[in-house]
Amino acid sequence: MAALTFLIADDHAAVRRSIRSFLESHPNWKVCGEARNGREAVEEARQLRPDVVLLDMTMPEIDGLEATRQILKSSPDANVLIMTMHQSDELSEEVRRAGAKGIILKSNAGESLAAAIDLIRGCAIHLANSVVGRFRHIGAFFRSKAEEHGVLHPFFAEGLSQGDKEVHLIEPPSLVQHVSRLREAGIDVDAATARGQLDILTWEKIYRKDGHFDQDAMLERIQQALATASEQGYPRARLIGHMEWALEEVPVLHGLAEFEARINDLPFNFDDVLVCAYDLTRFSTSVIFDVLRCHPAVVIGEALRDNSFYTLPDQLIAELRQREV
Repeated sequence: MAALTFLIADDHAAVRRSIRSFLESHPNWKVCGEARNGREAVEEARQLRPDVVLLDMTMPEIDGLEATRQILKSSPDANVLIMTMHQSDELSEEVRRAGAKGIILKSNAGESLAAAIDLIRGCAIHLANSVVGRFRHIGAFFRSKAEEHGVLHPFFAEGLSQGDKEVHLIEPPSLVQHVSRLREAGIDVDAATARGQLDILTWEKIYRKDGHFDQDAMLERIQQALATASEQGYPRARLIGHMEWALEEVPVLHGLAEFEARINDLPFNFDDVLVCAYDLTRFSTSVIFDVLRCHPAVVIGEALRDNSFYTLPDQLIAELRQREV
């Protein structure tokens, strides 16, 4: 994937440093320049020709909207994003009229940027009728198969159409039914499987390959599955794991939340998406609440949202282990 270049324009050095740090954490994103005011931003954009220009709304000399107009006058194909502390319908309309691609809220710049860049590149990830932001370890909780299929099948179809690698980990008895329902949803399973883009595996391949619960081995296999997708040249991987495998043994169920928490520390590709699907009718309330806290984003009631219950891995693992003692 070709690297994207960015120009950051903001009159606060701390804001520029923060945004630069986030952008440069992505292996394929590069900051090519910075500007302290709107006039500098226009000149830097003209000279550097960045793929994306990030403009603060309220800069000295020329504000973000006027800078946008001047940049687009000389570079009509430039991708401009306006950064602001507050959003409103009126501001959104002004930004649209100026020609910018969208608004980045400084309060959650990381997530807003990730989603906006995907939209600019034409490869936004949609799940539960929403655009997936920077939180890519997602817990999906369903009350019925109909609800699950309504959320996941469009996600699967989009991934294949965008050229992503997909790995589906499912319950062994459900293999034939899973394939059948994908076909009913209009997905050409045979073609995607034949070209290596779609792997449908029973969960022993990742979760129980050695016949027992081994967190370290399982995490290593997940990381390897995602790394293999990158090595094969796919822009991203979408790994979907149905989590009912944990119900097979009581000790496994007790260690499930710690395993889920540790997934957040995996050094997988910035763009990859890992969805853990839970059938709410099969897990106890206490287990669901623990695993809910492991996911920075969740699908509940067929809606994707940031998870206000998310707990950092080290904190949650310490709590779980103290509870065992």
